[in-house]
Amino acid sequence: MPVKLLLDSNKIYHKEFEGTKPGYDALQVDSFLDIVIQDYDKMESFIAETDKKIQQLEAKVKMLNEQLSKAEALNVNLNARLGDIKDNQDTSLNNLELLKRISKLEKALSKAGINPNTIE
Repeated sequence: MPVKLLLDSNKIYHKEFEGTKPGYDALQVDSFLDIVIQDYDKMESFIAETDKKIQQLEAKVKMLNEQLSKAEALNVNLNARLGDIKDNQDTSLNNLELLKRISKLEKALSKAGINPNTIE
């Protein structure tokens, strides 16, 4: 939220004061106001730079949030695929165990003198 200042360097520079007999030394006032103007110029520059940095950082945060959303969606997709792969691996292991058992049974039948290929 921008800060609204009542004065800027231009208003300070062009400010006219009423003269009085016992008043202040005009050179001292002008010298002091020159310092105030310099400070205001520095603050205006600082505020402008800060606003620019804030905008850049907000844009970067937005970009990073978009990347995070994409990465999270990809992570969900990959986790689902990993689950499918694990299920397929379990099925493959079960099939392999069944094949090993069939092979052992065929060997046992062969030892017993029975041809496993002729069993109906």
